Amino acid sequence: MSVRRFTGAKIVVFGGPGVGKTAFVVRYMTKRYIGDYDRNKEMLYNHKIPSPRDDVTLEIIDTAANDSTEHKENHIKWGDGFVFIYSITDKSSYEYAYTLKDMLVKQRGQEIPAVVIANKCDLLSVRKVSDSEGTTLAEQLNCPKFDVSVADGYSGVSEAMDELVIQLKREFVKHCSQAAVVANDKTKSKLFTFKKGFKKRISRSHSDTV
Repeated sequence: MSVRRFTGAKIVVFGGPGVGKTAFVVRYMTKRYIGDYDRNKEMLYNHKIPSPRDDVTLEIIDTAANDSTEHKENHIKWGDGFVFIYSITDKSSYEYAYTLKDMLVKQRGQEIPAVVIANKCDLLSVRKVSDSEGTTLAEQLNCPKFDVSVADGYSGVSEAMDELVIQLKREFVKHCSQAAVVANDKTKSKLFTFKKGFKKRISRSHSDTV
């Protein structure tokens, strides 16, 4: 019997302009920080996580802030897991993330692997988004929130992505279990139909010999 293993997933990184989406993705993949990026350019990255059995390959889309609604909806259909980033110094970026949250919940429901990233936590003196607002966003997505400074370090970024990968693995196992149950039910149904038909043939055969 073949055993299916988790070998990869598609991750969508959502966020408004200037929140640090690309810096977050690059920090995660390379541990390096580069702060100057094209805010209106979408990028697709492939990141391999070494594993004792099978390496895990993550396809990560760093979305453009000026995407159309249709494009965002296509990303939501495509993705297995989602990262919602906002800057604590920019209230509009929080509102943008909240709007995207509504789109995700409408299309896919609340049981989707996701994390909320409150970025630029090194700039608390100019905070515009309260901690409770970020918690509300995470609660409505039924996911954890991470307070990070992408500019200051790697650990918070790594912790958030590790959590998302754990969620993705859990979702993969759940779907495999559900598929196994469905396949087992179909097998039982076919067996029941076969036995029922066999009994009818036996009954007819017996009546013909009387």
